[in-house]
Amino acid sequence: METGEKKGLSIILFSGDLDKAMAAFTIACAAAGDGYSVYIFFTFWGISLLRKERGEGRGVLEKMFKLLLPVGPEKTGLSKFNFYGLGGALMRLLIRKRGTQSLQDLIKMAMERKINFIACRASMKILGLRSEELIPYDLLTPGDAETFLQKAAASRIQLFI
Repeated sequence: METGEKKGLSIILFSGDLDKAMAAFTIACAAAGDGYSVYIFFTFWGISLLRKERGEGRGVLEKMFKLLLPVGPEKTGLSKFNFYGLGGALMRLLIRKRGTQSLQDLIKMAMERKINFIACRASMKILGLRSEELIPYDLLTPGDAETFLQKAAASRIQLFI
């Protein structure tokens, strides 16, 4: 790496599962703390982590997706052993009991470390999400696959979670 060259990390966060999201944000925060320029591209189920409200749906299918898609990190389940939400609740209990960082803490840290969030326009369109339904954050911008590819091409590390 040449002197002065900025290190970069680009993550596609496809999953909205608690454990996978925690892994993505842990890696992203560690990289940002080490001076990396970090971009997280939230697509499909991962975009649920950025939701602040349910919003109104247009049509039956859109209303169903908005009802079933979790709103924010507090409602995420585990990728394995979720047991209708019990697994996620138990994991949150263990996190509090052990005094470790929650997903909400990691998202807040990511914002403090100026990690860039890209909300996939195509996923937003398919799921009927509007920008005003997402969390307020200056470094949250809508983007497409090309946006991510440009960031990934300039990054030393690319991850798909």
